[in-house]
Amino acid sequence: MKVVATYYPPSSVLDSAKCTLADDDGSEFLLVAKFNRVDVYAIRPDGLHHQTGIEIWGRVRAVRTVPTQYRAISALVLTDHPEPELIFLSLTQSGTVLTVTKRLSLFERSSRPAEFFHDVLVSPFGKYAVASVYTARLRIVLLDAEGQYDKDFDAPTKELNLLSIAFVAKNTLALLHVDYQQRLQLLARDISSSDFQLSPAASLLLPPFALPEDWFSTEEHPPRLVLVPPDQDEGQDFNGAVLVVGGRKILLYDLASNDAAAHNHSKALRMEKKKRSADAEEASKAKQKEKERERFKKKPRATVDWPWSEVTALCTLDESHTKFLIGDKYGQLAMLNVDITEGFSLTLIALGEASSPTTLTYLTNQVIYLGSHYGDSQLLRISQAPVSSLNSPTLPVPSSVRTVRPAELGALGKRRATDVADGVVVNGSGSHLAELERFTNLAPIVDAVLVEIDNTGQKEIVTCSGGRNTGSLRAVRRGADFKEAAIIKGVTSVTKVWTLRQKYNDSEHTHLVVSTLGRTHVFRFDEARGRVVSSLPEMPSGFETSTCTLGVSNVMRLTKKDSSLIYDEHSSLVVQVVPKGLVLLEYNLEAGQFTRRSELPLDKINDRNILPQALSGQEVVAADINASQVILAFKYGWMLQLAIVDGQFTSQRSRQFLDEISAVSCVPLSGKSFAKHTTHIAVSFWKSDHVKIVKLLSPREAAASLSDCLIADVCASERLPAAPRSLLLHAFGINGDDKQMHPHLLVGLVDGTVVSFAYKDNALVDMKLISVGVLPLSLHPVVVNGKSGVVACGSRASVLGWEKGRLVHSPLMIKDVNAAAYVNTRTYPASVVLAGMESLVIGAVTSFEKIHVRSVPLGYDSPRCIVHCPSWKAFAIACLRMTPARVSEVEGEIFNSSVQLFNETTFEKIAQLNVKNSEDVTALHYLTVTLAGQVINFVCAGVTVYDYHEREPSQGRVILLQKSTGNNLAATQALTVTITADVKGCIYALTSVGDTIVAAVNSSLVLLRIEYANKSISLREVTVWNHNYLITTLVSYGDLLLVGDALTSVSLAKVNDSQVELVAKDYGSLWPTCAQLLDEKSLIGANSDYNMFAFRLQKTELQKLLEREGHYFVGDIINKFVPGSLGLSEVSADVPLQAQQLFFTPTGQIGVIINVDEELSLHMTALQRNLSTYFERKEGVSHSRFRAPKNNWGRSDSEASSFGFLDGDFLERFSLLMEDSRALRQVMDGQGEPERLTISPQRIQKVLERLQSMH
Repeated sequence: MKVVATYYPPSSVLDSAKCTLADDDGSEFLLVAKFNRVDVYAIRPDGLHHQTGIEIWGRVRAVRTVPTQYRAISALVLTDHPEPELIFLSLTQSGTVLTVTKRLSLFERSSRPAEFFHDVLVSPFGKYAVASVYTARLRIVLLDAEGQYDKDFDAPTKELNLLSIAFVAKNTLALLHVDYQQRLQLLARDISSSDFQLSPAASLLLPPFALPEDWFSTEEHPPRLVLVPPDQDEGQDFNGAVLVVGGRKILLYDLASNDAAAHNHSKALRMEKKKRSADAEEASKAKQKEKERERFKKKPRATVDWPWSEVTALCTLDESHTKFLIGDKYGQLAMLNVDITEGFSLTLIALGEASSPTTLTYLTNQVIYLGSHYGDSQLLRISQAPVSSLNSPTLPVPSSVRTVRPAELGALGKRRATDVADGVVVNGSGSHLAELERFTNLAPIVDAVLVEIDNTGQKEIVTCSGGRNTGSLRAVRRGADFKEAAIIKGVTSVTKVWTLRQKYNDSEHTHLVVSTLGRTHVFRFDEARGRVVSSLPEMPSGFETSTCTLGVSNVMRLTKKDSSLIYDEHSSLVVQVVPKGLVLLEYNLEAGQFTRRSELPLDKINDRNILPQALSGQEVVAADINASQVILAFKYGWMLQLAIVDGQFTSQRSRQFLDEISAVSCVPLSGKSFAKHTTHIAVSFWKSDHVKIVKLLSPREAAASLSDCLIADVCASERLPAAPRSLLLHAFGINGDDKQMHPHLLVGLVDGTVVSFAYKDNALVDMKLISVGVLPLSLHPVVVNGKSGVVACGSRASVLGWEKGRLVHSPLMIKDVNAAAYVNTRTYPASVVLAGMESLVIGAVTSFEKIHVRSVPLGYDSPRCIVHCPSWKAFAIACLRMTPARVSEVEGEIFNSSVQLFNETTFEKIAQLNVKNSEDVTALHYLTVTLAGQVINFVCAGVTVYDYHEREPSQGRVILLQKSTGNNLAATQALTVTITADVKGCIYALTSVGDTIVAAVNSSLVLLRIEYANKSISLREVTVWNHNYLITTLVSYGDLLLVGDALTSVSLAKVNDSQVELVAKDYGSLWPTCAQLLDEKSLIGANSDYNMFAFRLQKTELQKLLEREGHYFVGDIINKFVPGSLGLSEVSADVPLQAQQLFFTPTGQIGVIINVDEELSLHMTALQRNLSTYFERKEGVSHSRFRAPKNNWGRSDSEASSFGFLDGDFLERFSLLMEDSRALRQVMDGQGEPERLTISPQRIQKVLERLQSMH
C-alpha cells in the first residue's frame, strides 16, 4: 500500500477576482484560484495579507464574485472535467471564514466537453450565472438577492463551438462562435427565465454578423468578448458596445440603439412572415436572404491594431469600464482606452513586460495583481512615468504597425469617426510597471531531477519550470530559514561557543566566549557602537584563556543559611570549566569586566569517593553546567557533581561507571526560564554505545534504597548505531509553559546521526534516527520564534524543534558549522551564533521548516529536459526558445532548440550547443561507459527533425556530447558532438543498459551500441524492436526496461545482449503520460485522465503478467516520477514508513509516494474509509467518490473507489479531531462493528506525525 501526500502544493494561479464587502469600511479582498484551492487575501496599503482559504475537491477552472448589497461576499467556483461542478462560496464580513453553501453538479455522461470555452460568467447585477462546460448547451443559474443559488436550467444553443460569451444587457448574452463553415460569428440571445431557455431568435441588440477570420486565431487562446456599458451620465441613445479582443485588431461594435432595435424588430417580423408565406418562391427567397445575412460582415465602429501575441488575460481599470489592461501570452501588457464621448476611438498604450498572465485583477491605486501559470505571480504598480529600462522601447512592436510616442498623442487632437475610427498605438521608452511583490510559482514542471551536490545527505530538486518569456530552473530545498546579520572574521578552528549575561536573570547577553583546540577567546557585544563585537584582552578578563574551554555559564549564587540554601537569581557569577579544573568569575559592573573569584584544580577536589591523588594528572573529558550544578566526567568512568556554595566549589556526589564517559547533560527538563537545579542527569558511554539517565539522590533517599551511592540508575537506552559524542536533555515547546513542554533526550553520534528519545514516565521511548551528515555531532540549545529548539552541528547544521505536535528537523543552509549558541541583544534579538571554520556568523532562525526555492531565470528559453552530470559537476538542459510573433502572423512563432550546461552549484551557464532551426532536442540522458579501459562520460541527446508537411516526424538523430577538457567550470566551455547516429522518427525518450543506448523512436525501441575501434568512437544500430504505437516513456532498471505507450498501456521488456525480449504487458487502455520502476517487479505510473496506477509483475505456470495493484485519481497530469525523497533521512523503529518516489505536475505540485507495510496499511485504509464517511455527513462531499479513478466520461461503475493508494493529506485531518471527543468516537466506531477501528487514536496520531515529517 502506498500513501500519496503533498510536498509542495500547486502554485499555478488559474484565476482571480476582487470583491468588496458592503460594510462601513468597504473592506476589499482578492480571491485567488489555484488548482485545488481558493485563497482569500485582504487588500491593504502595505500589500496582500492572506486571510483564509478552502480546499476544493476538483480541478478549479474559474472563480467569480457575485455583486450583492449584503455584508457577506458570494463567490462561484467552476471545476473542470471529468466531473465539473459549480461551487457556491460565502465569505463572512471579517473575511476570515470561507464556507461552501452549495455544490451544483454539472456532470453529464453522454455530452461532449466544450472544446474552446469552459468558463462561468456572472451578470453585472448578480441575477444570473452562466456556465459553459459542454458543447451546444449552457447551464443558467438564477441567483437570489444574497448571490446564492435559487434554481437552474439547461439552455441548449445552436452555437456549437463557443469561443466567448458576455452579458451585454440585464437578460442578454453576446455569443462569439465558429459556425459549421468555419466562420467567426457574433450575435446575441436573450435569456428567458420564465421559459427556461435562450431565445431561438437572435437578440435585436446585436443581430448576427461575421468577423474577419484571418484576423483571429482560435487554436490556443481564442478571442474574447468584453462589454463597454452605456454611460448613464451622457443621456445619449447609446446602449453600450462589445469589444472583440484577441486578434490582430481590437474591434468595437456598438449595440443597437432603441430606434435601431425597433427597426431590426420590424425587419425580423417581415422576414419571419415571408418565411411562413404560402408562396413557396417567396419563402425560399426569404430563407436564401437570411443565409446571405449570415455572411454579412458588419463594420466595427472603432478598431486599433494589436501588435503582439494572443491575449491571455484582461481586466477593467475603472468603474465605467472604458479602460482595460490587456496582456498577451508573453507578458506584454498594454492599456486600452475606449473613448465614447464624441464618436468612438480606441487608444492602446504599451506599459511593459511581466510574467505571462492567466489572470489580471485591478486592486486599487494603479496596483494590479497578475496571476501566472508560466511564471511567478506578481503585484504590479502602473506608473505614469517610466520606472525601468529607460533606453529601450516600452514593448517591441512590428514595423508594420504605426505607433506614436506619448508626447505626440496630444498633438493628434480629437479623433472623430463617422464610419470606422482607426485607433492609435502609443509606445514610448521604458517600462511603466513596478513590481511590488512576487509570489513563487514552480509551474509548469516539465522535468526534474533529485540530486545531492555536496555529499552531505542534503538533497535538492532541480526542476524545468516556466515557459514563454519566463522559463527558469528552480532549485528546491527544505530547511530552516536563516537570516544573516553579522560576520566575525578571523576566528578559526572553533570547537565550542557560549554567550554570557552580566547577571543570571538578565534577558540580554553581553559577552561571547569562543573555544578553539588550544585557546579561549572572549568578546563583548558593544551595543553603544552599534553592531560591533569587540575582543577583550586575555589577561585582565579573568577567564582562563591559555587553554580550551569545556563549558562556561552564568550561575546563581547559593548561600547557606541555617540548614537551607538561598538561590540568588541576580547573581553575576560565571563558572568556566577547563581540562585541568574550574574557575569561578564575577562580573564587576563598575570595572565593566569579569574578575576571577576563585579556582579549583582537579587535584584539590575534595570528594569522599575519590582520592586526591587519583585526580592528579587527570583531565576533564566532559562537562555541563546549569543554574546551580556542575557535572564533570573524568577518565576511568568517574562522574562528579559539584555546587557553588558561599562562593566555593563543593563536591556533593560522585560515581564510577564501568565504561568511559563520552558526554554528560544536566539541563533541567522544565519550562521555567530559570530552573534552579535538576535531579536527572544524562550520561553516555564510548565502549557500550548507550545512554543512561541517572538520578541524584539525597542521603535519605539513598538510605531508603539501602545504597551508599548518591547517583542511581533510572533507565538506559538500547545500544546505539554508533558511539555517542554529545548529549542534550531538552524540553521542546514554549518557554515558561510546563504544559506545552515536551522532554526529550538527544544524542549526537560520531557518524553524523541524531538519536532522539521522548522522556516519559522515567523511560526513554519513541526512538528516532535523524541523519544530519557524516561527521561527529554537537548539540546546542537555541530559541526560535519564542520556542525552544536545538541546533545539531557536524558536516552540516540542522535545527530541531517542536511543530504541529511533533519533533521536526530542518537543515540550515550553511555548511561546516562546528558549534552554535543562542544570543539575544538589542542589536541581535533572538538570534544564533554559528561557528564556522574561519568565522562566526550571527543571524536569526525565523522558522523551523521552510521550502527554499532558488530561481535561475532563462527568459525565453523554456527548459524541457534535465539530467545531472556528476563527473562534470553540471546540469545539462534541453531548452526550446520561442520568438514571439503577432497574432495570425504568416510565419508564426520561431522556435530554436539547444543543449545548455549549467554549473551545479552556481547555476552559471558554462556551455551551449545549438541545433538547426528545423530540429528540436526532445530527450536527454547521461551515461558513463568504459572504452578501451578508459571511463568516458557522455550526455546523449535525442534530436528530432521537424517537417511541417509530415503528419509525424520521420527523421531524427542520436548524438553523444562531451564537455571540453578542463575543470574550471566557472569559465565558458564548449559542448562538442562526438558521434551522431540517424534514426527514423521522433526520439521521445532515452536510457541506457551498459554500453547500449536505448531510444524510444515513434513506435519502436532502437538499440545503439557504443563501440571503440581504431581510436574512434562509433554508434552501431543493434536492433529495432517494434511492438507499440507511440512510446513516450522509457525507464531502465539494470537490464529491465519499462516501456510506456501513450496510446495503450505499459509493458516490461528485457535487454538480452543485442535483443529485446518482452517480459510482460498490460493490454488495457491506460494512456500513460509517465511511469517509473520501483524495483524489478513493481512499477508506478500516471495517465492522461489524471489517475495514478501501480502494477506488479506476477508469474503463473504459463506466463508472466502485469497485475494492477493500485488505481487512484490524482486530479492532475503527472509529468515525472523521481526515485527518492527531499526530506532528511529519518528512521523510526515504531512507525515503518518509507518515502519511495517524488512526482511533479504541470500546476507546480510536488508530491511524495510513501510505502506502508501490510499491517499498518490495513489500519490506515479503514481509517480513510471512516474519515470519508464522517466528512461526507458533515460537508456533503464524498472523498471516496472524489479519489475513485476516472476517465473523460467520469467514474467507471467497475471502479467505485480507489485502491492500492491512500490520501495522506486527507488522513492527516484526523489530527484535527483529537480534541473533539464526539467526532473522534464517530470515526473510531465507524458505522458498525465491522468498521470499528482496532488501532488506538494515540497510535494513529503517532503514525500521522511520522507521515507529516516526510512531506
